[in-house]
Amino acid sequence: MSRFDLTPLDLSTLAAARQTLADAESVNLLDGSAMARMIGRLEVAVKRLIEMVDETAGGNVVRCPAAHPEDPTPCDGPVVVTIIDTQNAGADGCEHHAARMLASITGARPVAKPDAPAGVAVRIFRAAHHTHPFPWLEGRS
Repeated sequence: MSRFDLTPLDLSTLAAARQTLADAESVNLLDGSAMARMIGRLEVAVKRLIEMVDETAGGNVVRCPAAHPEDPTPCDGPVVVTIIDTQNAGADGCEHHAARMLASITGARPVAKPDAPAGVAVRIFRAAHHTHPFPWLEGRS
């Protein structure tokens, strides 16, 4: 399947996402519960679109720069941090791969991106503390 071939299922997913976006334009911004419901609908629509793109790409999903080529695990979200080593070289990463990289590089540190959620660098630092170096190697988790 080429990346531009869409099945009927894909077209229905795309149509649902468009309808959700159209519905979002008419939500009363002062109605907290309506906003919460719409955010939930938008999250579901975006997740389905991402899954559709990933499937269309034939499993060749682009991962964050912090993901080691031998690490088979997928990203767990957007790039939120840069892992800086002792030479001040850095690699951007999702929380999952950043923690795995941090656990594997002595003296590295996480630096949150400006738009990252509060506390993300601390979460990554803590996760790295509980992660073996090079966890994708055989016999480690």
